Amino acid sequence: MTNPINSAGALAFSATGARELEQLASIHTDGVTVVCGFPAAGKSTATGVLARLLNAVVLDKDKFAPRLEESVMAELTGNPYDRDSDLYRRIVSPHLYQALVQQAITIAEQCPVVVDAPFLGYINTATQQGIRLADYLRSLTDTADIPIRTVWVSTDTDRIRDRMKQRGAERDEPKLADWNSYRDSVLHSGLAEAGPAVTDHVIVN
Repeated sequence: MTNPINSAGALAFSATGARELEQLASIHTDGVTVVCGFPAAGKSTATGVLARLLNAVVLDKDKFAPRLEESVMAELTGNPYDRDSDLYRRIVSPHLYQALVQQAITIAEQCPVVVDAPFLGYINTATQQGIRLADYLRSLTDTADIPIRTVWVSTDTDRIRDRMKQRGAERDEPKLADWNSYRDSVLHSGLAEAGPAVTDHVIVN
């Protein structure tokens, strides 16, 4: 049987994760599904299969306003792909993510939506406030009627590095060039535990 996730052009996804995604799609068929996790964890692959199963609109954070994001970060730090600095977290990320979530809610009034984004800053905030990520996301919107569920894609550190190398994205080059610093400051920062604790579903890739 062909794995619908590991189709042409997609990075390989675990067989266990594939089954979990199919089960998730059979349970939740409307509203907004937020797929979050570390860069290169497999979010886009998971998002693709959920979108096909749900016939959903996809909102990909990397395609939402990339030129704006890159130009602002190039001006602030000299690195258009900087997503890990304090400046990015304070100045760019909150506004970009809030707009993304609100857009998802608006579209979900008409059809299912799958959002593909790390949401690491929001996971930190939800953890600090002691609430679920879905509840924090809802607090940023002007609706209480649209279902929101969150999915953490769990992937080990070595696999993340391998996937970054495999996909060859320019935005990953700074991370790979100073891997130990990125691993310690982001992947081993406690988010690997916080993500599963505040999301509704965990998919193991």
